[in-house]
Amino acid sequence: SPDRGMISPGDFIPLFEQSGFIVKLDRYNFELACRWMRSYLDAGNPPLNVAVNVSRLALLQDHFVEDYTAIKNRYRIPDRALELEFTESVVLDDDGVFLDTVVQLQKNGFICSLDDFGSGYSSLNLLKNLPIDVLKLDILFFRQGTDVTRERLVISHVLAMARDLNIRTIAEGVEEEDQVAFLRRAGCD
Repeated sequence: SPDRGMISPGDFIPLFEQSGFIVKLDRYNFELACRWMRSYLDAGNPPLNVAVNVSRLALLQDHFVEDYTAIKNRYRIPDRALELEFTESVVLDDDGVFLDTVVQLQKNGFICSLDDFGSGYSSLNLLKNLPIDVLKLDILFFRQGTDVTRERLVISHVLAMARDLNIRTIAEGVEEEDQVAFLRRAGCD
């Protein structure tokens, strides 16, 4: 903003959610990602994975899977090249709807990830019941707490469970070399 400078997403995303505009914004960003990827691939570049956030309201729209699949197909995006990121709060609202949606998205060639794991009311039950492809650990896991040994023990076990469940893991917001070294030793993808 010319008057207020940079405005944090934490300030405007809740307004978009309240008004329902977030659904249009999600779809617009998804289409932009597909358009960019098509251009990138047409230029002869090797395939890569692009992740796009999806809000709770967008996920709950009628024909969500069909609409996103149609956009993906219109741009001829290869299967398993697009990742849709859902926050754990989406799952907590209705895990049955989320589970069905994830299964349908995967059948249509999408990678599905659970973003910001550990930022709210994370439940190991989520890992047990959801067929997600990727678990993204929130930066809060890596903020130095009072006991680094306990912190790393929890992270190690979450990573081990995810690995045993064939879920890839990504640590977000890691800034320190010792954290990177620890995560590599612990098996974070």
